[in-house]
This record gives sequence, C-alpha cells and structure tokens, in this order.
Amino acid sequence: MNPDEATRNSIDRLWTEIDRREDELIETVAELVRHPSELGNEAEAQAYVAEHLRQTGLDVDVWDLDESIMSLPNAGDSGVPFPGRPNVAAVQKGAGSGRSLIVQGHIDVVSPEPVAAWSYDPWQATIAGDRMYGRGAHDMKSGDALNLMLPRLLRDLGIQLNGDLIVQSVIEEECTGNGALDAARRYRADAAVITEPTGGRFTHAHVGVLWFRIGITGKSWHAMQSWYGVNAITKSIPIMQALQALDARLNERTHPAFADIEHPINLNIGVIQGGDWPSTVPGACELHCRLSCYPGQSIAETRHEIETAIAGAIAGDSWFAEHPPSLTWDGFQSAGSTVAMDEPSVKLLDAWHERVFGAPMELKAGTGINDMRYYNFAGIPAGCYGAAGDNGHAADEWLDLRSMVPAAKVLGAFILDWCGVAE
Repeated sequence: MNPDEATRNSIDRLWTEIDRREDELIETVAELVRHPSELGNEAEAQAYVAEHLRQTGLDVDVWDLDESIMSLPNAGDSGVPFPGRPNVAAVQKGAGSGRSLIVQGHIDVVSPEPVAAWSYDPWQATIAGDRMYGRGAHDMKSGDALNLMLPRLLRDLGIQLNGDLIVQSVIEEECTGNGALDAARRYRADAAVITEPTGGRFTHAHVGVLWFRIGITGKSWHAMQSWYGVNAITKSIPIMQALQALDARLNERTHPAFADIEHPINLNIGVIQGGDWPSTVPGACELHCRLSCYPGQSIAETRHEIETAIAGAIAGDSWFAEHPPSLTWDGFQSAGSTVAMDEPSVKLLDAWHERVFGAPMELKAGTGINDMRYYNFAGIPAGCYGAAGDNGHAADEWLDLRSMVPAAKVLGAFILDWCGVAE
C-alpha cells in the first residue's frame, strides 16, 4: 500500500467527511429498514435505492430479470415471478485510467415472523444505545447504506476516481442468488466487494447450498382402522434418518478453508408438511430440506449424494417400491466459492483494514452462502467485508452503530486506492 499524494489527501478528506456525516450514514440504514423488502416485495426499497443514486448524479440502471436466468448454471427458483422486482445498478464514471470496482449488496430480507418475539417493531429501525434494531439493519442494509453513501461523499468532496465505481443492489440473495447472477453478467470490473456484515472480518470462502423437497405418498384411512392405511408421515422417518446420517458422513470430509469449523456442512430438514386431521391416516407428506457442500463440489455431485441417501433409506420397502418418493429441486442450487488471498484487491483491502484497526483482518469461511460466488465464477475476484451486528434471520436483529464509521473508512480508502484519484 503506497498511494500517491493525491490519493492520500483524498483519503484524509474522505475520512473527515465520514466522521462529520456519521448521522447521515446511520439514517440511510434506517430509511432502508423502513422500506420492507421481503421476497416478492422488493420494489419500494429498490425505488429508494435508485432515487438515492440518481440524486448523487450517477447513471442508474433498473431492470427486471428475465425468466431465462433460471436455466443458467448455479441459478435457483424462488417461485416468485421477476416482473416488478428489479435489480438496480449505477456507475460513477472514472477518468478512464484506473481499475474498476463493484460494490454490491442485496436488498431482500427474510421474514420477521413471529413478530411477537421482537422487542421492537422490525420495520421502524429503533435505536437503543449503540444498536439499531430492525429486520435487515444488520443483514444487509448496513452494507447497502455504505454502498449508497460512499459515492455521494466522493461527489460532495469533488473527488473523481480514475476507474469506474459500480454500485449494485440485487434481489433474491436469501433464496436463490439470481439477482447477483444476472448483475455479475451485466457488469464487468477488475474486482468486487460484497458489503455483507462481517464484523470487520473478510469472507474468503463459503459453502454451496441446495434446497430440495421429498414427497412421500401414503394411503389415507380412518384412524380407527389405521392398519389399512399407510401413514406418509411415519414413512418419512427412515428418510429423515438417512439424511441425518448423510450429514454426519459429509462432515467427515475436510476442506482447508473450513478446517477450524466444527460442523461446516449442514443438512437441515426445515419444513415438514403432512396430514390434515388427527383421526385420519395422512396420505401425503413433504420434507423441505437444505444441504450445503464444500467449494469445488458440483451441484450434480451433491444431488447424487442426496439421491443415494434416499435410495438407501427405501431399499427393500415394498410400499416404496410401488410408490417411490418424489425428489424436486427449488431455491438455492449453487456451488460454493473461494477467493485467493493473494489477489491484489484482497491484499489492498487487508492493508487498509490494518491501517484503521491496527491489526490484519481476520478471515471467515461462511457455512452459509452469499453473492460473492457469482463474481468469482465470472472471473471478478470478490469477497465480503462490512459492519458488525447480530441476530440476522432472528428476532431483534441489530446493527452495531459503532462499526459503521470504521467500515466506511476501510472501504472508502480501499475504493480510492484501488480505483485511483484523478489529478
């Protein structure tokens, strides 16, 4: 890290401005939280993002995904039509002689239900002490706010970059990744940073994830003669046991990025639906599940693991021989991803983190999936770096407000040093 004098001066000015406008940065997070953006309801929040970028003076691109995206490798199916739920991107044009950068965040959030479990209204961005409570305050409207505010601060300071800075706000990170898949095809850059809340750590690897459904057919009958029926719920038990055994076997394998994690691969039977009356033998049952896999393992290989486990569970069962379970794939269908630590962009981000925090940034291998994969798949080195907080996907999700300024300073300095400052 050896920026020229113009870049050093610009970083000093930007850091001063970040300190001065901390309240504005935090209020931007709050405004984003106040725009609910669950799956299928992202339009209003994306309109806010697009208008914020327009007011900064950026060229804004708003587009609906095409259904054909779902036929691409590593795409998924959320079951929600794309029209009216756009991606948003904008470009802060550089002078033309520097490296380009994408900063990306997802606008979608998970449901806050059950709302009764919350201490605060999940859509009001309540500040209590050094925390902001709200759905998405942490995951990841904190990062979206950083992506919106840094270009605005550069504009207000009159700082022009040499390379292009591309801001992206995408849909469906929480269930398919289709938004990022399309955005990574639509825009090219020399590097990317996904501003997921990492607590100042750097996510350099994450697992792949598949969602799947197993349908079990039984035979309905009155419970007073239950032996004439076939209980689809109890028929699912050996299948669930086989899936649990698969989980254990997969965790006997190792991957260097996950060596320090006790149980990196997780198979979750997340939903079970079956039956509709206590005195009726249920004639149908469905398991909705999620399985992860190490980077480097393909979707086809992971599907085969699941298929083999189910086949072993039903082998020798006369009912299943005549009524085999159905297996369908939905939601995430994506491989995992890694980024090399010797990538120039990663080394530079690390250097600025150490400058701000006084220590090298810690590495994180994610046992969940995130959008960095699509940029790495496209040859754009990408990892995750952002603010701190907790309770993502849980009640009382919160953002550590004290983490926003340091994260903004690291990312702001990195942007200026990576893209360069026009003389």
